[in-house]
Amino acid sequence: MSQNPEWIDSHCHLEMLKGEPKQILEKCFHQGVGTCVTIGTNHSSNQQILQYCKDFSQVYATLGIHPHEAASFQDEHLDWIRKEANNNKKIIGIGECGFDLYYERSPETDQKNAFVAQLDLAVELALPVVIHSREADSITRDVIDGYKQKQLTGVVHCFTSDIDQARYMLDAGFYLSFNGICTYPTAESVREVLKFTPLDRILLETDAPFLSPQTKRGKPNNPGNVSIVGKFIANYLNIPSDEFAGLTANNTHNLFPRISNES
Repeated sequence: MSQNPEWIDSHCHLEMLKGEPKQILEKCFHQGVGTCVTIGTNHSSNQQILQYCKDFSQVYATLGIHPHEAASFQDEHLDWIRKEANNNKKIIGIGECGFDLYYERSPETDQKNAFVAQLDLAVELALPVVIHSREADSITRDVIDGYKQKQLTGVVHCFTSDIDQARYMLDAGFYLSFNGICTYPTAESVREVLKFTPLDRILLETDAPFLSPQTKRGKPNNPGNVSIVGKFIANYLNIPSDEFAGLTANNTHNLFPRISNES
């Protein structure tokens, strides 16, 4: 590990950011971010983000169908993801996928079908999965229960559930990822989960362009702001910032070994 570890944004949406990608990423790298993982949400975005992986050495991607998009999920989309993941080592995981019962923009049945299909693919390809779970703790557990003997690994992104859910997902072998929400004054429950989570299971993310940290609220988020989130958490947990950057970067490499293999 380098003497000056760089932050990793393990979850952003580069194709949703406004502006020229090269300038956006250069600014992020100047903020101390060494790697960005851009996350697919539908068949169109999955295709778009492949170009970012090709154009920028520090950008990696996961391919998936977000629960909002589950109603339009087709087997052909999964076949395409399988082919790309097999042929492109910069595709480091499957997702994001899961349940969103807060907005429920796709029927719950469709969300479950798309989720299970993507979990099966992750197991088949031995790739980690990126899980989205909002107002869906119980049904997420019900699905994950069926994979405990299948060597499924992954991360629950934007973790805002309670400690009981955190304990369940950690016991199932998952990582938990935290973003700008943990910096909000009203997010004490999220910070309690942060204290509960083992240091070797914490990932950092921005979910850019969403969920800007407190000091940037009201502005579009960008991957560079993962350094703000990381420094906030390091201070909260009383860990030197550089040490925490290195620790969370190491966690990201452990979960997504294709990053390490490509670096």
